[in-house]
Amino acid sequence: MKRKADVILLMILLLVSLPSFGQKTGHFYNVDQEIRIEGKIQKIVMEPRYKDNSPFLIVTLEEKDTKKLYTVEISPVGFFDQDFHKGEHLIVTGSLTSSGEKEMNIIAREVQSKGETFILRDKHGFPTWRGGKGLMGRKGKRKGKRF
Repeated sequence: MKRKADVILLMILLLVSLPSFGQKTGHFYNVDQEIRIEGKIQKIVMEPRYKDNSPFLIVTLEEKDTKKLYTVEISPVGFFDQDFHKGEHLIVTGSLTSSGEKEMNIIAREVQSKGETFILRDKHGFPTWRGGKGLMGRKGKRKGKRF
C-alpha cells in the first residue's frame, strides 16, 4: 500500500513540474498582446531560446517614432532563410512578452522586409515550423514580390 501511495505522489509531482520544461515562464505567444512596430535593425544575433532546440534568429529593432529598442524573436535559424542587415527597415507584427522601461521583447508572427511578408506563426501564434524543417519543404510562407 505504501508503494502505491509513493507512485501516486511521484506522478503528481511530475505533473506539477511539467510547466517548468520547454518555454521560459511567461514566454509564450499571446494573441491578446499582439502589437505592430516599424523600425531599423540595430543588432542581429543567433542565440538559444528554448532548451534542447536550435538557436533562434534574434534582432534588436529601434522603433521608428519612439526610438525604443525591441528584442524580436524571429524563428529557429534553420527555418528562416532571409538575410537581414544592420540598418535595414522591418515591420514586425508579434506578441509583446515583456514590457518595461528597459526591456521590450516580441515574439514575431509576421515580418515585412523589402516588399516581402514572411508568415512565421499562424493567427493563433503557433509556429509554421512545427513538425520539423522538412514538413512539406516549408521555409516560411511568403507573400509579396519575389526578387
